[in-house]
Amino acid sequence: MKYLLYLLISGFALWIGSEILEIIQGGYSPAVYYMTAAYHILAGFGIWSLHLLQAGKKNNVSLTATILISLTYFALAYFPIQVMQSGLSVSAFIAANPIYKIPGLISLAGFVLFGLAIIKTRYFPAWTGVAIILCTIIYGIAMAKQLQLVVNINNIILSIVIIYIGVLGIGNRNNLQQ
Repeated sequence: MKYLLYLLISGFALWIGSEILEIIQGGYSPAVYYMTAAYHILAGFGIWSLHLLQAGKKNNVSLTATILISLTYFALAYFPIQVMQSGLSVSAFIAANPIYKIPGLISLAGFVLFGLAIIKTRYFPAWTGVAIILCTIIYGIAMAKQLQLVVNINNIILSIVIIYIGVLGIGNRNNLQQ
């Protein structure tokens, strides 16, 4: 369990790093693309730790959300590399390849459900579930309106919340028997 939590924290820390680098550079770079790809893989496995911590509460909403998030992260793992190799912006790449809207929308639904699961189980503080839902909604709106700086800052906030609950999970020694 603790190793999954470490993957979760590492993945979301990479996402923070890629977002900060993108802000500093004023756009994407190979480092941002590779960091984002690594984040998808690490977070895709790591998100299961948060579900497993809540699993004792018999939370099917958490299971559904975790499956949606994990599958979309794995589906999108190579996406940043494809965008980089195409030479297009992310929005131009998605316009040319609208199939990528599907995992993006599924991921948004997964995060909203995951926030609801956190609120429902109260294993983690309820405010973290609310923050995840709000960040997910803001992300969807900001992406639709192509407000990249808002997206970057929002992603950093979401990552901090996820890392926070991951650290809470590590702190709960009763659930870290492996």
